[in-house]
Formats: sequence, C-alpha cells, structure tokens
Amino acid sequence: MPLDISLLNLGSDSAERDITVGLADYFYQNSTYHKFFNSDKTILVGTRGAGKSAIFKYMASAEARKGNLVIELSPEEYSYELLSQYLRSEQEGSWGKQSSYSVAWQYLLFSLVFKKIAEEKRGLLLGPQKDIYNHVVNNLNSQDLNSIGILFEYLKRLEQIKIGNHESFQKSRELQKLYSLEEIKELQPSLEIILKRTRIKIFIDELDKGWDNSEDAKYFLAGLFQASQKLNRISPNLRVYISIRQELFDNIPQIYEDAQKIREDVEVIRWGKAELLELIGLRIAHCFPELQQHSGLRRWNSIFCSMISSQQINSVDYIIDRTQHRPRELLQFCKLCLDYYNAGKRVEESAILAAEEVYSEQKTKDLASEYRFKYPYLLDLFEVFRGRKGRLSKEDLEYLLLSAVCGELDVDRAADWVLEMDYLELKKLLWHIGFLKAKVPQAMRNTCGAYVGHYELSTINLENISYFSVHPAFYNFLSLKDGG
Repeated sequence: MPLDISLLNLGSDSAERDITVGLADYFYQNSTYHKFFNSDKTILVGTRGAGKSAIFKYMASAEARKGNLVIELSPEEYSYELLSQYLRSEQEGSWGKQSSYSVAWQYLLFSLVFKKIAEEKRGLLLGPQKDIYNHVVNNLNSQDLNSIGILFEYLKRLEQIKIGNHESFQKSRELQKLYSLEEIKELQPSLEIILKRTRIKIFIDELDKGWDNSEDAKYFLAGLFQASQKLNRISPNLRVYISIRQELFDNIPQIYEDAQKIREDVEVIRWGKAELLELIGLRIAHCFPELQQHSGLRRWNSIFCSMISSQQINSVDYIIDRTQHRPRELLQFCKLCLDYYNAGKRVEESAILAAEEVYSEQKTKDLASEYRFKYPYLLDLFEVFRGRKGRLSKEDLEYLLLSAVCGELDVDRAADWVLEMDYLELKKLLWHIGFLKAKVPQAMRNTCGAYVGHYELSTINLENISYFSVHPAFYNFLSLKDGG
C-alpha cells in the first residue's frame, strides 16, 4: 500500500523542542556520540546545526531515566548583554576578570549541585550532610535568583572589593575568602560523601545564544572551562559537560591558550553521508513503522524519487551534497521538499529543485550569520561570485580574490576587514568556513567525491590544489554557472 507522504513528520530542527516529542525514539547514535558517551570526554565541539544539543538532550534524558541527578542550564539563563552592561571592564580596575569568572562559575555550579541534592535527595541530608541542606535554605532559597543571577551576584562581590575603597588588609582578607570559595569548601567533605552513592551530571549547552563577542562574553566562557575542569576532578560521579560551537572554541584566545590542557577532554562532531542517511531514515521509519525493517536507502526511496534525472545523480547524494554534513541542514532541505510535494507516490525532482531555490538562499544567509562577529557582512563578499563560474582554476580564483582585497571589486560593507587581508588568507578563510570546496587528487578522494570541503577533509594544503568549486549549496542563490 502506498505511503501517505503528506503525513510524514520529520520532527523539529531544535532538540529542545524535539526531546519530548520523538527525539528519544529516533535519535541516531552516530560514531561521535559513541566516542563521547563511552569516554571521559566532557567538551563537545561542533559547527552550528551539527547536533550538539540533540546529543546533550538525549544524554540528559538517559541519565535521568537511570535515576541520576541531572542539571541542564538553558539558553535563557545566559545574558552576555547583562554582564557587559553592569560589570566594569578589565581596564577600569585591572580586576582579573578571567579568574573572577572562573571562581564565580565554580560557586554557581556548586550552588546548583547543592540545590539539586536538597530538592531530590532529602534522605541523604539527615545525617552529617545536613550542612548542605542548611546552606541551601539559608543562602540560596532565600535569594530569588536564577543561574545567571547567582553568577552575577558573586562577580559583583568580587568587583566591589577589588575596585572599591577597602583598606588593603581588609581587601586582602575578603578577596581570599571569595577566591578560595570559603563557603563551599566547608561543604565539600559532605558533598564527597554524597557522591559516593549519587551520580550528578551537569549539561551546559547553547553557549552561543546571545553571543556578542564582548570582553565579558569571552571571559564568561573561558572561566566556565576552567571551573568545569576543577569540578570534574572532585569525583568520577560528578561531571560537567559543555557543548560549544567550533567557531567560538577556535577564536576565543583565553580558551585557545588552555587548549593543550583540555584537548584530551574534547570531542569534535563529524558526520559522514552514510550516517546522515541513517539519521533521516530513522525519522521516516518513526512516522511509517512498516519501513522499520528496511535499510536507510530504501526508507529514503520510499519518500523521495531515487534520481535527479537532469543531473544524473541519486537524490540522496544530491541533497546531502548541498549541506555541510550537518543534520539541521539536511532536515531543513527535506522539509522544504515536503512543502513542495504535490501528491503522488514520491517527492519528485520538480519539488526538490523548487525547494533548493529557497534552501540555497537560507543556507547562504545562515553561513554569513554564523561568522558575523569575526567577519561581518560576509554576504557582501559572497556577491563577488554572483553570476560567475562555480568552478575555478587556482589562478582564476586567486585573481578574483586579489581584485577583492585590492578594492577593484566592490565588497561593500565587508570592505573594513577584506581590504586588510591578503588574498591567500581570504582563500583560506572561504575554504575553512565551507564556502569553497577543493578538487583533491584521485588517491585522496575515497568516498568524498572529486571536490571536498573542509568539513570532509581538513588537512588539505591549499597551495597544492589546482581547482576549486563554490559549495553547491550556494549555486542557486548566487546564480552560478556550470551546474553543481
């Protein structure tokens, strides 16, 4: 019996909205998930839309089902704007913001742990550990503060002493109390006893939400990384997990300086074509249980036409090739295809090509938005390629980029930073963000295809590459020539 494709629901692009609907049923445990879940790693790094939140939501849900205590910090609790607005700058008082953020984060994380224990493990607090319960009642429950409020209050205490008009001896004593977390140290023996019988997992996600690239935002993240490392050394039963976008992780100096120390804690999310096909196949089978026994490809071909005849390519390859191997992009493209579906046994080529027009514009603008803080107005740079050939020799590409950095080609609002760059540096940037793909030698291709992106093969020496292509995702929006 033919499937009623109009009933297909591929779920939400957002793990926060999807976890209570179906994510727990059709979550795909790819190789990154297994490596992260079955190791001692605590930092998950990936590009926007790579599935960081889905992994964290799934892990948190699994831990809760086991009866472990789970703490999740939601995006609404971060406010870089608030911190920048009400805290003095580093230069105003030379008050050592990174160390201050680190200790404030430790105070916040301990406070959240204590509150969770008091709320859910009251029986553990009747004996010697009652001091934790008393601390929560006297110091935390009396303050009507959310997580960012607790962090903010501790930072203000540090700032007021460091920059305020305290006598030197008094200032030294007060600072020593705050930096040594005197309030917390007294409770740590009780916490360690509780941790012998109780597992506590803290998941900190969506750190890029509201990101403003400010001084405080950078210290906020660097302090968090330092604090989480310290808490993770207390007991194997207490773990702080952090997910962070690749761009932030690579470009915040305070984190980068500590990269050597935390490298063994880091897992980077990567997806292959076969894994993406399995991911979408699981969602299809969740909606149509009669496909449960079929392979991922058969599930796909039950919904989509198998070939894009005009391009002589499998439809699944055609669509995945127009992503940067990120689950969110694949879901967005497929949902657009369903929007253009007009009855029939399959989503036909005409619907896929119509969806591509919308998707291409969305993807181009999303990429510019992703890097808007370090490289503002990237869209204006992309316009240099409009209407040109999508595939370029090394010489043609470098001449085009040289014309841009010399001001011969108008890059409009992006001129502030483009005109300061070397053309080879600009080529490297466009390759790194995935706008350009490189044609690799036959021996290196394997399953990647003739042209590969940085997200597929990051170790390429660009100076050895003779031909480049704009990523197929951007062809349609930029009206590029000679197909994809």
